[in-house]
Amino acid sequence: MDPSGSNGHSAPSAGGDASAHGTHAHLTDAQHATLQLLYYVDLLRSRWLLIASFTIGIGLGYGLYTKFLTVKWYRAQAIVTPVQPEASLSMGTGAAGDVVDGLGGGIASILSGGGADTVTLAERYTAIMNSYAFTTDLVNKYHLEHNIIGVQSPNAPTVTKWSVHTMIADRFSTEYDYKSGNLTLYFLDPSPAEAQRVLGFYLDSLRDKLRNEEVQAGASAAASLEEEVRKTSDALLQTQLYELMARQIQREKLAQVQSDFAFKVVEPPVVPDNYFAPKARRNATLAASITFAFVCIWILAADFIRRAKADFAAVNQTPDSPDTATDEPGGATDNEEIHPRFVRNLRPKA
Repeated sequence: MDPSGSNGHSAPSAGGDASAHGTHAHLTDAQHATLQLLYYVDLLRSRWLLIASFTIGIGLGYGLYTKFLTVKWYRAQAIVTPVQPEASLSMGTGAAGDVVDGLGGGIASILSGGGADTVTLAERYTAIMNSYAFTTDLVNKYHLEHNIIGVQSPNAPTVTKWSVHTMIADRFSTEYDYKSGNLTLYFLDPSPAEAQRVLGFYLDSLRDKLRNEEVQAGASAAASLEEEVRKTSDALLQTQLYELMARQIQREKLAQVQSDFAFKVVEPPVVPDNYFAPKARRNATLAASITFAFVCIWILAADFIRRAKADFAAVNQTPDSPDTATDEPGGATDNEEIHPRFVRNLRPKA
């Protein structure tokens, strides 16, 4: 049955109701579109029990499966505030003169690496913790292969270092708060205690790495300054270089003993009581929405195929066979079968 009712027959029926048969010929494109929309709405409304059953059943079933049968992931979180290493290398000795003061200040600024704000430090720390070298060292140092990968059967494919890095990097994430200047670290694991423990390993490994870099930088700068002292014969410049060298040694020692080096821990790793993922309500809603759309499309597609087969059979029928569209008793048209009230309102008034 064609929802538009354009079957090409306008001859009066046996009842003589020519105006009823010719109504579809006077429909505009907008009325045809409305007629088709009403037909599809009525079709879906007539199948409401089927649609509701599938939608509620699959949505509720998947929600229960998510809540009781799937693996629960807990997310540990820690809050830190990046800070600059406490090593002031500026030297401003007024008695040494402007030239020496400028030289000392220039060398100090080069050795200190320039000032970096909290955003830059947070981005640098995040890049370090997401790097392949950092993740690989973390796994090797704390032996996290079994915890991250799980028990592997003898026939399982070989797990590479890159795959291990990908697995642990997918569970780790960071979030920077521009208002407070705090960096929040997250780590996911099915075990709350394991998630908290691994996130603590992240903090310890990051501090150790930054501390080692600072110690090496201070030692290298002190050795370089000592070499320059041997080369110069200017007593005043030697004094300034010795002072810079002393500051670099101080920088090295402070990096070794400072407990809150590179960042301050605002909140140590902690895990909330409720699991983070998966979300049963969200999964149930998503499954119900997909099911609803799929069932509606399936009903409309099945009706379209049925009407296409009927039209194809009508085209291939013999000329002597009666035309069901024009010989229906009572002058009812296809349009009236689709939506009678809408079509009757379109008939011309006598």
